[in-house]
Amino acid sequence: MADSTDNASDLDPAAVADFHDALKQSKHIVAIIGAGLSASSGLATFRGTGGLWRNQDVMQVATPAGFHHDPGLVWQFYTYRRHEALRAKPNRAHYALAQLAHQIPGFVALTQNVDNLSPRAGHPPDQLKELHGNLFTLICSDKVGCGYIERGNFQEPLTPALDPSKDETTTLGSIDPNNKPRANPVLLAGIARKHAQILGDTYHGDTPTTRDLSSLKAPEQPPTAPTAVIRLSSGLEKEDLPQCPRCKNNILRPDVVWFGEALPLTIVEETEALFNQPVDLCLTIGTSSIVWPAAGYADMARKKGARVAVINICAEDAKNIRPEKDWVFVGDAAVVLPELLKPVVGDVALCDENVGEDCE
Repeated sequence: MADSTDNASDLDPAAVADFHDALKQSKHIVAIIGAGLSASSGLATFRGTGGLWRNQDVMQVATPAGFHHDPGLVWQFYTYRRHEALRAKPNRAHYALAQLAHQIPGFVALTQNVDNLSPRAGHPPDQLKELHGNLFTLICSDKVGCGYIERGNFQEPLTPALDPSKDETTTLGSIDPNNKPRANPVLLAGIARKHAQILGDTYHGDTPTTRDLSSLKAPEQPPTAPTAVIRLSSGLEKEDLPQCPRCKNNILRPDVVWFGEALPLTIVEETEALFNQPVDLCLTIGTSSIVWPAAGYADMARKKGARVAVINICAEDAKNIRPEKDWVFVGDAAVVLPELLKPVVGDVALCDENVGEDCE
């Protein structure tokens, strides 16, 4: 059962009706959420066209080794991500899932997103598992020795050195011995916004690449050099970065799961417990289904009796589909999901109580 359109009104009526029947009978529902859920909110996905991984060396900014090598560069990247997430607003898919949680106590969402948009949409915390953490939770870099944790820190900037409005010389970074100033993601994001204001609908921007972030003069490495060997320098010192207020000896880091790190044991245990009981329905939303362990959750749900509905802009991301039991709804989650969940959640309005906005 598949559909290949981006408009919910053009979804296959028979497939939608079949899904609606299953939804109304379902008491235990699991949703597996990826970056595609927030795409309509203006946040880049990781593997799609223009995504954060497109020509981006994540080893520099999303690994413990990258943080050890240049914590300033990592904090510049996450300052950019925090800024973009704060500017974004939850879309109708976020609100539809939050309403589903309020209507069905046996519904739990497993999100790989760290953007905090699901909580902002009012998703009950006990029905939302943030598998990869949250951009706005900060922890001491010494997790074992100190263990400081601070939730809901929306301060911008976290330190003066991470302020994108500071003077151009500072924003460009330090001047290295070869007189090669370097850009950072915050500066590049500001340039991109200015271009968008000038060019309007004709502007198409991409996330900063490692070449964008390297020397503003010609790089020493050829353009074809593996990104893993490109050594970037933020020019920031430890004193420039968020300090741990408890131990006063280490810097803070975002409480997100980096490559090479395991998911928190508590999250793993809570998530696996969901699949120790029958599952009626499983939704996979905006995920490429290739990052583990989340990539295996749909099959775990199938083994517990669930029918699986894939909601994704890319049909190729649907895995192990059973034609007589599962569904594939191709399109923007912000458009498709409210239509699919309408029998339970009704018409979905947009409002963000956290920032005092009125519902549409």
